[in-house]
Parts: sequence; structure tokens; C-alpha cells
Amino acid sequence: MSLLLAALLLGAPARAQDEETPPVQRYLAELQLGDSFEDVQRIYPPASDWPAWIDPRGHVKRYKLERGMAKAFPLWTQVMHLGFRRGRLVEIQVIYDAKRTREKPHEELAGDFALTYGEARRENDRFWWSDGKTVLRVFPAEIPVLKDGSKAVEWRTSIQILDESLYKRVD
Repeated sequence: MSLLLAALLLGAPARAQDEETPPVQRYLAELQLGDSFEDVQRIYPPASDWPAWIDPRGHVKRYKLERGMAKAFPLWTQVMHLGFRRGRLVEIQVIYDAKRTREKPHEELAGDFALTYGEARRENDRFWWSDGKTVLRVFPAEIPVLKDGSKAVEWRTSIQILDESLYKRVD
């Protein structure tokens, strides 16, 4: 009897491990957290200067890339935000274009990620998952547009992955 109990107890951790959610992927839009700025520019060669600023929250150098600013650009993407700390990529945000947003609203995309990472933590219309090292967020992002000659804002589906240490500094 004790042999059976020992076998069951030894088997329990393996079964629990199988049921754990996988670590959050650190890869998005052909980039991986930890890539250097030079790696990013090899993947997305600049077609023009990339505007950058230093965010005092976390001392992250942030770049905003729009379609046309790089000779190559991810499919379905209108804007990418890239954050670097100490020369390494620590944040990637992809904002879908209008067509892809209509095809895949952020709630539906969050549902897709929930199949892999389990139920999301949620605050209003923002969904996120964390594995203690990386945070994955899905949310609607505002994009400035011109409508009938006037400035307006439209909502787009957005995906963001970032180092956990930055997450405590955003929002």
C-alpha cells in the first residue's frame, strides 16, 4: 500500500507540470525580447529616421515605427512601438491596421491567447498574462486618423509583450 502511495505522490508533480501553462512567448513580429537595436534594423531596415524618446519610467528608449518607415514591415501592422533598455529590446507592441482589427477584434484575439495561456487577468478592455518574466497584453489602442479632413481617433487591436519589470511601470 505504501508503495502505491509513493508512486502516486511521485507521479503527481509530473502531472501538475503537464497542466501548467507554458511560458509567455518572448517573440512577436519576427523580433524577440533581448534583440539588439542592430538586430532589429537588420530585420526591418530603416527607410527613414525612426523617432525616439527616453521614457523616464524605466529609462526605456522608445521608437515608434509606422508603415513606410522601414523597408519591410509586418503584415497587418499599422504601427510598432519598440522599447530598448541598455541596448536590448525589452518591449514590442504591434498595432493592427483597420482591416485586421475588423477581422480580429481585441476580445477575439484575447480569447485565442486564453486557449494557450489560460484565462486572462482583465481590467476593463485590457487583457494580460504573465509568467513572472514576460507579460503579454492585448488591448485596443487609439490611432490618430484624418476623416473628412478632420483629425479623429480610431481604435485598433494591439498586442504587446514586455519584460515583467516594465509592466509595473506602465498604465
